[in-house]
Amino acid sequence: MSRRDHELRLFNEIFPTNFDGLLVEVPDWVRCGIGRRLRSGQLTIVSAVCPDYERRNGKFTYRGLGEGVPFTAEQHLVIMEQVAAILAERGIALSYFMTLADTEFDLPLVVESLAGGSSEEFLRRCDGSCEALLRSARERGVPLELSQRFTEAFPDWFENYQHALDHMRSEAATSSSASADLSRSSFSRMPLYRAMAGRQVPIDYCREMVLRQWAQYAAWGQSATTRFGPDIIMMNHSTPNLSRVNVPLFRAGRERIPILQLSITTMPD
Repeated sequence: MSRRDHELRLFNEIFPTNFDGLLVEVPDWVRCGIGRRLRSGQLTIVSAVCPDYERRNGKFTYRGLGEGVPFTAEQHLVIMEQVAAILAERGIALSYFMTLADTEFDLPLVVESLAGGSSEEFLRRCDGSCEALLRSARERGVPLELSQRFTEAFPDWFENYQHALDHMRSEAATSSSASADLSRSSFSRMPLYRAMAGRQVPIDYCREMVLRQWAQYAAWGQSATTRFGPDIIMMNHSTPNLSRVNVPLFRAGRERIPILQLSITTMPD
């Protein structure tokens, strides 16, 4: 059996199903990357999740911000409850961490809409969700070692984020493909940014939000690697921003971070 086939087999043993459709089809390069890590007898998975944005009737409304277990994070725990049990049966060590995106705390429109205009209150509710996640993980038997906000978990967050944001701005200004991608994303994600702000927003605002989120995903890849090690596996909901995790700015000459992508999205319906 070739090394590649062995790695694919190992992946399929640990992830034997798509968890009732919760996990999207996993590309072979991700399967092999995870299989290589499984051969070492150690797996490090880091979830990136959203805050506890309001949902009603199974849909995101963004009319409020709670401090309980966020919907996206709960889906991560559903998968990890099963994966952790399989890994334990096979004697494979698991290190599991969860990081919560608190990156909207400096956006006046979002903070006004969701937290009464107080950045401190926004962050306090995010902290509440991190604590709720630790309790929920314990109840499920998931060995969650850490649950923290991005800006707390990553000491180098702001440095990496600003570096990535400068890069994304430059790329959008000089690359026709990046500029076209920015325009498409700005229009397609306008409903999300409008819902989060609680009002109509201009296209320039949406362009800035897209650039911010591209930079956040790029910075997450770099900061998470520094904090949790070079062999991390990312778990995240479905979003076009995921492609930015492995941008050459930070990943040139390095292995791509394997990403387990959930089928859920955070777009309002």
